[in-house]
Amino acid sequence: MEYKSPRRISGTMRFSTVAAALLAFVPQTLGVRLYVGTTSGPIITIEFDGVSVSQISTDSNASPAPTWQTLVGSSFLVSTNEGPWNGQGSVVSYSIGSSGQLTRINSQTGLNGLLHAAVSPAGNFVAAAAYNGRGVVVYPLSSSGVLSSVSQQFVYNTPQGPVSNRQDNSHPHQVIFDPTGRFLFANDLGADLIRIYSVGSGLTEYTTVTAPAGSGPRHGIFVETDAGTIYYLVGEMGNTIMTYKVSYPSGGISLTAFQQFSSYGTGTAPAKNPQPTAAEIQVSPDKKFAYVSNRGDVTFPGSPGQDSISAWKLNTDGTLQFIQLLKAGGSTPRHFSLDPSGQYVAVALQNTNRIAFFRRDASTGLWPDTPVATWSSPNGPVCVQWLSGFAPTTTTTSRTTTASSTTSPRTSTTTTRVTTTTSSVRTTTPVITTTPSTTPTTTPARTTTTAAQPVQSQWGQCGGVGWTGPTACVSGTTCNVLNPYYSQCL
Repeated sequence: MEYKSPRRISGTMRFSTVAAALLAFVPQTLGVRLYVGTTSGPIITIEFDGVSVSQISTDSNASPAPTWQTLVGSSFLVSTNEGPWNGQGSVVSYSIGSSGQLTRINSQTGLNGLLHAAVSPAGNFVAAAAYNGRGVVVYPLSSSGVLSSVSQQFVYNTPQGPVSNRQDNSHPHQVIFDPTGRFLFANDLGADLIRIYSVGSGLTEYTTVTAPAGSGPRHGIFVETDAGTIYYLVGEMGNTIMTYKVSYPSGGISLTAFQQFSSYGTGTAPAKNPQPTAAEIQVSPDKKFAYVSNRGDVTFPGSPGQDSISAWKLNTDGTLQFIQLLKAGGSTPRHFSLDPSGQYVAVALQNTNRIAFFRRDASTGLWPDTPVATWSSPNGPVCVQWLSGFAPTTTTTSRTTTASSTTSPRTSTTTTRVTTTTSSVRTTTPVITTTPSTTPTTTPARTTTTAAQPVQSQWGQCGGVGWTGPTACVSGTTCNVLNPYYSQCL
């Protein structure tokens, strides 16, 4: 008969019990996934654990310029591709794998310069803004993520704006659905307009709202406050934040402007050449703070200097109150985003070729000067979107959340649609009031045949950081660098 030591068996059993108990508390995944879009070709899946960043995968199906990514829940992703500047842009759909990797489903071409997209609330179509193509394009979308060819196309030819080298024509920069899902806004930087469409199976032109001359409407965000729905809009060229109260008279929609600030708060844009330009707006998940990025200001000196992100308190009545300027972590923060728990901020620094991660204080809305982690990106990172967020903390006071430890397990995104300016979102000059007509236009939506854009047209981009396309301009014009990330044939 084989002899077995009771002490040995007991020890083994004790170890197994303890190990099992410990393993039960070890997160299955320590990090969360994000997607980084670039001007140089790839979309990269990365993982951030609160301390470090690692690359999961890379995809080049939306080359050469996948500058915006829109999440559709946690299953699909839609990316725009600005396209070569002598041809068409495109929209590409992907399925999302278990580790966050992207698998291309299909793509469809469209107008030149497709740089932003949003998925309809019903999930049945994608709307995209074509900056160089001067329009808005609609693509039907199936429940399995398959894009159909262009079903609608709205192209505009507006008078030249006051900023002649940027407002030669219409330049839609963003499309965003309102909280009811019945309207879509297209911010037209070139025309100083908010173009509003009613939403059905597609889009119908509804009305326009005029923004301050030369402001250059770029990106906006809707927030539901105690005072109702507010639309916060960033003016790129005017370096402004414009706020509008949104109402729905007789089933229509109307905007009334009630605040306008510099994106530098109590200050003004620094005198630089090229001129600094405002870019992105985000709001914290608890709706207590708003943030706006400034490009090319080098507000914070150093080697190299850093651009800024302005922090604002968002009052319950929807008004904004400036707090201070925060370091962006580098140069040209074209886009940044907060993780769904509100604990971290990821900043896409286009000219530094880096993603900077900051740990945010939920009670003050601020973050320290030094990021907790940085990741070196392929050239021109211009969009960073969180697939999921860190687990919310268990200790809360009112609506303020204490930041969790960096080993918090990942939580899956439960939102059915995560669009371009997702989350709980998206100054002292005279108050501007604009109340557009609420009578829908009877003009049917304009549809045209998508055609290739002319080679290096007079107002096409001819260079820029990370740009590998042609730099030749049509006869009689030359390539003029207006700033580090934008140049034209003039």
